[in-house]
Amino acid sequence: MRSAQEYESAAVTVGPEVGVRQVADEMDAHCVGSVVVVDPEGAPLGIITDRDLVLRVVAAGRDPDKTEASTVMSTDLTTADRRTSTLDLLGQLEERRVRRMPLLDGGRVVGLVSLDDLVMELGVQLWNVSEAVGCEIREAARSARSRRRREARHDALEDVQHSLHDMGGRLRRRFVGDLRQLLDRLDDED
Repeated sequence: MRSAQEYESAAVTVGPEVGVRQVADEMDAHCVGSVVVVDPEGAPLGIITDRDLVLRVVAAGRDPDKTEASTVMSTDLTTADRRTSTLDLLGQLEERRVRRMPLLDGGRVVGLVSLDDLVMELGVQLWNVSEAVGCEIREAARSARSRRRREARHDALEDVQHSLHDMGGRLRRRFVGDLRQLLDRLDDED
């Protein structure tokens, strides 16, 4: 099973004392919807999403130049080791009802994984499986058609053998032998 590090993207991080205007600028500059707030050693303290900025700063009427990241970040943070399996990640995201999760290596934030990234990858994998199944079905149909043709030729040969029963022995054996060679060549072409 694949691990989280195969789906991680770079995490944008800020310190807890950074103003939320700068947080918004960082989100804009990196085209992301969240930043992870970390301590000086890179350990996660919280996360701020674009939704947090709207609800906890704009809607609350706070001054973005005077409001620090630490006052609007969510501190009930869900994290995972970057070697966590994809299946376990999905379970954690569902259980905690979050869309983004910082990935850690040695207690430090090294990346971020989002539910959208995982769902996209699962969609790609499902598409690949459906294509493989389609190929198998088409191959099985071709094999079945070839098998039916061989069976029909075999049945035809038996019918001819019965019809030739009344012929003379040597003539009948020669005719049946020639017919078998023809049918073998047809089988080889399948």
